[in-house]
Amino acid sequence: MSLSFIGLSILFFGFYALLSNFKKQKKTFNFRVLSALAAGLVFGGVIQLVFGVGSTETAGFAELISVFGKGYIKLLQMIVIPLVFVAMISSIMNVEGGGALSRIAPKIIGILLFTCAISAAVGIASIYLFGIDANALVSTIGSDGAIAARHHDIAHTQSAMTDSGLSGMALSIIPTNIFDMLTGSQRTSTLSTVLFGMFLGYCILQVKNRKPEKVQNFVDFINAAKEVVLSMVREILKLTPYGVFALMTTFMMTNDLFALAEMGRFLLASYVAIGVMFAIHFVMVSMFGLSPAKFIKKIWPVLVFGFGSRSSMAAIPLNVETQTRNLGVDEETANMSATFGTSIGQNGCAGIYPAMLAIMAAQIMGIPVDLGFILQLVAVITIASFGIAGVGGGATFAAVAVLTIMGLDITVVAILVSIEALIDMARTALNISGSMLSGVLTAKKNGSLNAEQYNADVAETVSKEAAV
Repeated sequence: MSLSFIGLSILFFGFYALLSNFKKQKKTFNFRVLSALAAGLVFGGVIQLVFGVGSTETAGFAELISVFGKGYIKLLQMIVIPLVFVAMISSIMNVEGGGALSRIAPKIIGILLFTCAISAAVGIASIYLFGIDANALVSTIGSDGAIAARHHDIAHTQSAMTDSGLSGMALSIIPTNIFDMLTGSQRTSTLSTVLFGMFLGYCILQVKNRKPEKVQNFVDFINAAKEVVLSMVREILKLTPYGVFALMTTFMMTNDLFALAEMGRFLLASYVAIGVMFAIHFVMVSMFGLSPAKFIKKIWPVLVFGFGSRSSMAAIPLNVETQTRNLGVDEETANMSATFGTSIGQNGCAGIYPAMLAIMAAQIMGIPVDLGFILQLVAVITIASFGIAGVGGGATFAAVAVLTIMGLDITVVAILVSIEALIDMARTALNISGSMLSGVLTAKKNGSLNAEQYNADVAETVSKEAAV
């Protein structure tokens, strides 16, 4: 056992002890997550500067902390499908009033798709605003062996999509085996779960309206299951600061940031596009007569969690709790918007990122980007946003899907995978903002938004419960 391994491990677990002390001092959940994120970036960066990338001296330490980082991600993945399943059934079956469902779901989906289309246009504009030349990027970095390996893997994904065609991709959303669907083994498992949960919830609702006594036990079971799953989620959320610190440390240790300098312009363009889209969200809030300042302040804790975890699905409980307790959104609307927003119309992962990569792929292939191409691209991105999972890596799948449908080269996807994690944190926060925006605007449009609650001071949220 090397001295470097012992020294790094002591520092790593020393910060874990500090995080535990923060909890005893009643520091907020967001403070602990942000502290872990910043400390992980600094700690991993220092390790890279001292030992270099892929050093044999840090291999053992990297393997050790991967247990904590990857273990946290696997816990999030473990709970995603059960959470989405019970949340969707519960939100549909508990809708009060015959026409309430038809007043809620179409508006939420419409807002998500509308903002996704806008985000695609913003992504396209950012490529030209920053003068990004994909040909220069490919000629500078494209010969790397690791990139070639990633290109090979992504090509297999594209080949499978090409073979199935657009109709096959659409049909893959309909589950043929609900037990296979619940394993989460397919890319479309999340949307399939949403679809089946909606169908089951709707059928329960129909029986409730005709013979409520026949289905009451099942309704009680689903509501109880939801509470149990939410309890599981809260237990996992308590580990977020520790998981984020391990993930950020690993990221900074294993990515050669100096070699990635050539991609800096794309990284900057991505963050500017995401920032512009956040601004558009706030403008839309003000257009509905609501305070954007209140909206920003109240959704901030959920955005911080999404930034650190890179999972809008894991943020569903925080999302719903913030909407219902702080933003005045009714529970049915909050549940649907939070759940739909994890697999439909994601502004960051399914909007901005695929749009930017599609323009770059067109540059490589020498395809003229005219108004017709842009309109077609925006339409394809909006349609293809259905079924993109709200977990790390979903944006890559979204980009491959869009490029496949448009008949574009996937080389640029393989090149940019290396910095995707840097962008994915902000993209996830934007995805969550979009889902919460759809809930607030839908409730406002339907007259179910509690304006007094929206304008009140921030109340206790799940994030505080997670800090217990």
